[in-house]
Amino acid sequence: MILILNRRGPDIQQQLQSIEIVPNFYVTFAVSVLCLRGHTQMQPFIDENGNIFLWNGEIYNGIQVKPEENDGEVLFNYLKQCTNLEQIRQVFITLDGCYAFIYFQKQTNTFYYGRDPLGRRSLLSHSLSSINDNIRLIISSVRLNLSESKTSLMYNELDAGIIYTCQVKSNQTFEFDELLFRTLTVKMDYPISDSISSLNDIVDSEQFQTVSETYYSLLRSAVECRVTNLPTLCRQCKRDYMKNELNYKVNLRLKNSCPHSKLAILFSGGLDSSVLAAIADQFMPENEQIDLLNVAFYPDLSNKTTTVPPPDRQTGLQALMELNTNRKWNFVQIDVDLNELKCLRDEIIKDVIYPCSTVLDDSIGSALWFAARGIGWIDKQLYESTAEVLLSGLGADEQLAGYSRHRTTFRKSSWNGLKIELEMEMERIAKRNLGRDDRVISSLGKEVRFPFLDEKIVSYLQTVPVWLKV
Repeated sequence: MILILNRRGPDIQQQLQSIEIVPNFYVTFAVSVLCLRGHTQMQPFIDENGNIFLWNGEIYNGIQVKPEENDGEVLFNYLKQCTNLEQIRQVFITLDGCYAFIYFQKQTNTFYYGRDPLGRRSLLSHSLSSINDNIRLIISSVRLNLSESKTSLMYNELDAGIIYTCQVKSNQTFEFDELLFRTLTVKMDYPISDSISSLNDIVDSEQFQTVSETYYSLLRSAVECRVTNLPTLCRQCKRDYMKNELNYKVNLRLKNSCPHSKLAILFSGGLDSSVLAAIADQFMPENEQIDLLNVAFYPDLSNKTTTVPPPDRQTGLQALMELNTNRKWNFVQIDVDLNELKCLRDEIIKDVIYPCSTVLDDSIGSALWFAARGIGWIDKQLYESTAEVLLSGLGADEQLAGYSRHRTTFRKSSWNGLKIELEMEMERIAKRNLGRDDRVISSLGKEVRFPFLDEKIVSYLQTVPVWLKV
């Protein structure tokens, strides 16, 4: 039951089993941790009063977290001071970051749980199991099934930006509630005219220059805070470090000399991933390698040399030529044939994308899984990415009308129709994209970060007229 959860956090796995909340009602807390920030801290967090906190996320703004501190531990200290839902809500209103959490407050026997306002971390719920009447509620990042049952449990993906509560009154009595604590997808009203100036006039306008400069400044800051708090060790060196944790000299050498990639970018060569690479280059030490993960699907890899490369491979190679030549970029060519795709889709991918299940979910989920796995070729040499942090360009097209369907909408419904379409994109991005992407990438023990979905960027773009955004 817990194995799929443990894959998400290869560094620490811990369980608190059969904690009696009220007479004859028991709860198990299970957590797996990927250690990326601050000192290594065991989870679940628990204090002397019996409060318990499970944290999956990164805090970038809102409460001060020093580089050497663990953000989950800092947040737990704030939550312990809260006595009611409104006070807890006020804590989360201040946070900028991607996260999911479960907090048990012993004094009131209440569980609080939820996702960040955009849903950049997955959180699912299963309640009142018909398979096992003893199971009242499961809250988990991924679908967990009962080991004694061959039937899969059904889960719902929790809405983003909501604090859910479950107060345990007795072993048969539960009170559920929920409270919206923050939304970033506000519909903005600004006058729209079909007689907007030509593109050339807009580009040359002072208003457009101001918007461009503000947006670029916000994006640089979003990338900076996501690439400057990387772990000092890559995945492989971290494993070696843990094996030799009692050998001070070995550990000191590893910490001071890890030459491998700590950052990877999901790199199609499109505008969004190319911009992320160019900005990340400005903030990463020049001697640090950066992996560019580029996936291509082939009907048959044995005929690869006689097959025209897929579009993403061509654009990826073209974009690579435009990047800083002083940096060592590892352009990882991840080639997948249909047989391998079918096999791993059936064995792994269909489970980790759940509850998403459309053909599009399967297609995107498969591409993400192979990219995040990071096994491919560099100059005909087999290579496996050592980075545990991945940057994704998701959110750029959804906010700036980058999909072909947006052009179709504009032709049919002009600016107002496009404005409504972009609002819909952001309203559904949590359930349609972000939870799925987190489940896929985290299933490989890695973390994905979304600079284009930084809170300040999303909030700012809501105020920008649609004809300036596109």
